[in-house]
Amino acid sequence: MSSELVPSEGARTPDSFEASLAAERVVEQHLMRSVAKSVAIGVPIGILFFIGLLTLAIAGQTEWYVIVGLGASLGIVAAVLFGMLGGVTLVAHSLDEVDRGVANPSH
Repeated sequence: MSSELVPSEGARTPDSFEASLAAERVVEQHLMRSVAKSVAIGVPIGILFFIGLLTLAIAGQTEWYVIVGLGASLGIVAAVLFGMLGGVTLVAHSLDEVDRGVANPSH
């Protein structure tokens, strides 16, 4: 068994490299916008969720500012984590299309 790579296509020109690089940049910009939107949508939802959850769990045992502070910090962490996951998941098909060479950079 050999470890040499065998090209499956003809030689690529510098123009085709530039075109594929431009397509990758467009999809990566779309990915970053998608992640930013997902995080921005998730922050208020996460904060409200965790404040509500903490209110149900420890409302009579602590002050309101502890619940709000802890709920806000947990909501932000969760929104960033799930926002990144959701944003990448929404754009993953576009990344696959660029890898296959059938990209539509108009996304």
